[in-house]
Amino acid sequence: MKNPKIRILLKKQIKFVCDVEMESLKPGNVHKFSKSNDMSIKNFLRSSLIISKCLTKKNLNLGIKIINSVNEIQKKVKKNTNLGIILMLSPIVSVVLEEGIISKEKLVRKIKTLIKKQSIKDSIHIFKAISITSPGGLGFSKKYDVNKLPKINLHKAMEYSKKRDLIARQYCNGFEDIYSTGIPAYKKFYNKWGKVNWALTGVYLTFLKKFNDSHIARNKGKKIATNVRKEAQKYYFFLKRNKNLNKIKKKLLFFDKKLKSKRINPGTMADLTVATLLFEIVTKKQ
Repeated sequence: MKNPKIRILLKKQIKFVCDVEMESLKPGNVHKFSKSNDMSIKNFLRSSLIISKCLTKKNLNLGIKIINSVNEIQKKVKKNTNLGIILMLSPIVSVVLEEGIISKEKLVRKIKTLIKKQSIKDSIHIFKAISITSPGGLGFSKKYDVNKLPKINLHKAMEYSKKRDLIARQYCNGFEDIYSTGIPAYKKFYNKWGKVNWALTGVYLTFLKKFNDSHIARNKGKKIATNVRKEAQKYYFFLKRNKNLNKIKKKLLFFDKKLKSKRINPGTMADLTVATLLFEIVTKKQ
C-alpha cells in the first residue's frame, strides 16, 4: 500500500457514501423520506460502520473482506442489509488500498484485473457470502450454485450470470456502467443542485430507467422489472426538467408509495448508486 493514510480516509469515505444514500430519495428503496417495508435506516447506519471497518482491515484479500463484512452484519444487525453494497464497494476499496488515488480509467482496468485473478480458493469466500445472505443467489443457476463449493473462479461465475444480474455484470466489465453511466449522472445532477443526496437520486433514477433491476427481476419476475424501468423514465425526465426540490420530492414520493405498496424494491440500483459515489470520491478529479 502506497500511503498508510489512505486506509483511514477510505474508512470515512465508505461510511459517508453508505450514510448519505439514506438521505437520498430513492423510490421503492430505504431512505429517510418514507418508511420501508422490512428494514430501517438504523439497520443500514449500523451496517455502514461495520462495512467501513471490515473492508479496510490490513492484509485481507477480496473474498475475506466480503465474508467478514457479511458475517459481522449477520451477527450484529441480524438483517441482510448490505450484500450488494459490500460486493460493489469491496473491489474499489481493494484497488485503492493497493494503488492509492488513481484515475477513473485506471480504476476500471485494475478492478477487471483484480476480479480475473481471483482463484477458485479465493472465490469460495465470496460464494459463501452470497449464499448466507441471498437464498436466491446472485442470479446464478443450478450450473453454478452458490450454496455449493465453487468448481470455477469468480470471474467465470460472474460471466455466466452477467446477463441476469447487474452486479455480476460490473464484476465482468470492471464497473464500466458505474464509470460511463453513474459518474456522468452524478456530475450532472450535482451541478444542478450542489447537493450530494439529490445527485444520488438522479444517479438512482438514471440506472433505473436504463436497466432492469436484478433484485426486482429475481423476486417479482422480468415483466415487472421491465415495467418499473419504463415507468422510471418519466420520473427521470421530471427530475431532469425541474429544479424545484419540493415539487420533485412530492412527485417521487408518489412513485415511492406505489412501489412500496407492491413490495417492489429496486435494491440493485441502490447498490450501484452507492458505488458510483465511492468511485467518484476516491479517484483523481478530472
